[in-house]
Amino acid sequence: MMQQPVTRTIYSFFGPPGSGKGTLAQKLVTRNNFQMLSTGNLCRQHVAQGTAFGKMLDEYVKQGHLIPDALVTDMVIDWITHQAETDNPIILDGFPRTKGQAELFLAFIKQTSGLHFSVVSFLVPDEEIVQRLSQRIVCSNKACQSSFTASDNLTVCKFCNSELTKRDDDKEHVIRERLVQFPQYAEVLLEYYRTVQQLVEVMDIAGLAPEAVYNHFLTAIGL
Repeated sequence: MMQQPVTRTIYSFFGPPGSGKGTLAQKLVTRNNFQMLSTGNLCRQHVAQGTAFGKMLDEYVKQGHLIPDALVTDMVIDWITHQAETDNPIILDGFPRTKGQAELFLAFIKQTSGLHFSVVSFLVPDEEIVQRLSQRIVCSNKACQSSFTASDNLTVCKFCNSELTKRDDDKEHVIRERLVQFPQYAEVLLEYYRTVQQLVEVMDIAGLAPEAVYNHFLTAIGL
């Protein structure tokens, strides 16, 4: 049986908070016509619009329960199926996050012709991340959420002109706690990828400026 030709590549950007996933994704969106999906933004949009997904999400949050992997994965698949632009490469920022999400999503990839799934893992030393996030400011527009650094000397987002703000979780003690937690679920997910022989492209970007990371990625994928 002949393999179906690949018509769309879906990239999962995987790495600790502050590893540069979002910054790289922004460049690929604006310069190379990639599409990016943030599951956090998608959840907020569904809740705000009162969709069926949004009502389920709201119920779990109100009851203080974790959102099930199946619900998150179904939302992502629904977006890819109905909202993604045909043929444009897609970046999933931080998804799949768990082994359960990965299992469900890989099943979708396997049964959907024309899709290719690529995992990109970012390696950055913890101290570099702490320094970077301590300087980060983000767009207050939930539909945008572009990030910048204090050295950019901006007061409004250069993409949508919304006010820039500092996130509560970008304080040093919070950053360090998140970096402690990250390996606890990251290794489980990476071990699953190894088990099912899902290739993970490792990008060591320690000390690289955003433009160098962008060029490194384009070289890695052959653009």
